[in-house]
Amino acid sequence: MKYIILVPVVLIFVACAPAANSATSSNNRVKSGSCNSGVSCQNIGLSLASRYKYKEASKYFKRACEYGASEGCNNLAFQYANAEGLKQSYTLAYKYWGMACDMGNSSACANLQLAKDKVEELRNKKGR
Repeated sequence: MKYIILVPVVLIFVACAPAANSATSSNNRVKSGSCNSGVSCQNIGLSLASRYKYKEASKYFKRACEYGASEGCNNLAFQYANAEGLKQSYTLAYKYWGMACDMGNSSACANLQLAKDKVEELRNKKGR
């Protein structure tokens, strides 16, 4: 009877153990600094940002952008615009929103237009 009780307990521990491609594996990739595609870099960046590790996340968003993942460029632009882990730079935010927009990211295109409008508004106020 003891063996019957132990077997389900062992199965529960095995079932609850993290899979090879779960967050534990992702954390190992984060520590080693490797991601091999835009999607994987973007996902690592999102995971880090959700834990308020913005500076680390920005590195992965930049790599995702370099791999051609528009969401990585868009997220990096937000980080520059909002000074999340990076020194605030509207110039770099504008650059990365432009890159993401060129890749077909409609959200980035909308953000880029809002940034253009804001810059124009600020220029008009200075000119008065």
